[in-house]
Amino acid sequence: MKIEKMDTEDKKLFEKMYLEYEVYLRRIAYVNDIPVDYIEDVVQDTFVSYARYKYSLDMSEESKRALLIRILKSRCMDFHRKMKYRSYGELDEEAYNSEDYPAHDKAANLPDFVVSKERCQALLKEIERMPENWRQVATLRLIEGRPTREVCAMLNITEKACYSRVSRIRKYLEELLKNDNWP
Repeated sequence: MKIEKMDTEDKKLFEKMYLEYEVYLRRIAYVNDIPVDYIEDVVQDTFVSYARYKYSLDMSEESKRALLIRILKSRCMDFHRKMKYRSYGELDEEAYNSEDYPAHDKAANLPDFVVSKERCQALLKEIERMPENWRQVATLRLIEGRPTREVCAMLNITEKACYSRVSRIRKYLEELLKNDNWP
């Protein structure tokens, strides 16, 4: 596939569009549960796709925004599909306990904090003890990785309720993980 270079005017328009929508797309990626370390990659891939398929830079702002959001959401789904089949190795206990990994960061990224089979099993048991409405959301959204809209449709709840429960569940689990006596 031959990729043609953009002319100077198109480059300026593309840079303007990038500067205008980059922060907005980052927020959407974050809301779509893209880990902070990967948001930049997903957003960049969105703009690369826009350029690669030669979408018009002269379309209305509303159309551009809608198209960028559609591309971004597609990239978010691709990311989650890829991560679903990716195998995570256990973290090195020595590295985890070193000063390079401060205690306040241990619960900052839940997947990175789960370092052993025992800890993972303890987390699953804790989820099983949650109230029914939390347990359903935790299972469907956090464990199975289903999209928010699908979870909302399955449980007959609003997106706001789903986001709220996910946030509360994460805070609850993070507090547990901060406790040094927890497995």
